[in-house]
Amino acid sequence: MPEVVEAVKAAREGDWRPGADLLAAAGQEWDLRWDRLCALASVASQDDRWLSAWQAERPKDPDAAAVYAQALLYRAGDVRGAGLAKDVPAERMAQFQQLLPASLYAAQEAAALAPHDPSPWVTMVAAARGLVLPHEEFRQLWSELTARAPHHFFGHLEALQYWCAKWCGSDQLAYRFAKEAAASAPAHTLLSVLPLMASFEQALQGPGLMPFAGRNSKSTINALLDAVSAAPADDPRLPLARHTLAAALAQAGRGREALEQFRLLEPWVGAQPWTYHRDPVAAFDRARAIAILRAGRRSATAARSA
Repeated sequence: MPEVVEAVKAAREGDWRPGADLLAAAGQEWDLRWDRLCALASVASQDDRWLSAWQAERPKDPDAAAVYAQALLYRAGDVRGAGLAKDVPAERMAQFQQLLPASLYAAQEAAALAPHDPSPWVTMVAAARGLVLPHEEFRQLWSELTARAPHHFFGHLEALQYWCAKWCGSDQLAYRFAKEAAASAPAHTLLSVLPLMASFEQALQGPGLMPFAGRNSKSTINALLDAVSAAPADDPRLPLARHTLAAALAQAGRGREALEQFRLLEPWVGAQPWTYHRDPVAAFDRARAIAILRAGRRSATAARSA
């Protein structure tokens, strides 16, 4: 979105006001607000001088506080890196373990400044998996988030990660969470993506070549396909849902439908499931090539049957 690009550009140049205006304009469209907040927090995680100026001029601004909390979380992730814990140098792991509680505490402060806003609770839910909080403590955070935004798309993505086997749960817990959330959410929330994501996470635990999608039923894929087809083109949730859908359709042999999703996505590949691979572009290209191959085979079969 042009307004996000402009606000990010201004922040990099030291001006916090366009970012403040951007968040204010989102109002209570919580997913839109979160998408914008993350863009600003990403900038602040690298250079927060503009954010410090914002906080100095408006020390009780809840938006600045929420951006700060998420920026600390991003900084913690950057310090730790994407590798296994055993491969992270001790110094970096120590810094990671300092930044995570700092992020959680900053999010609590942001929540106190804006009791109606779910955004700080999304940060807390995300921090919970790095802190390996017990299930009961996590559920308390989750209940606070959903009390404010029952179908918060990005909040559900963070919660799904907590329940995955690689963090604090199991394949069964992750899939149960995904299935229940998708079943209870209106189609326009795009939470029908969750079961597909859960099946992909389960597939990651298997041996051999890292997959680009798990195995999903036709009805599960169709539910997301219908929701994506009805979503506005500027919906901030749409790109991630479309990436997951493209991968699932290709895996299911539905080449033509997969190619339509790939066409709408190109050339951007910076999302799951591709980012789980060392070379996201190669993973994206491999899935698209499979879709092309399967679309061609279906076309040939149809021609022979005509």
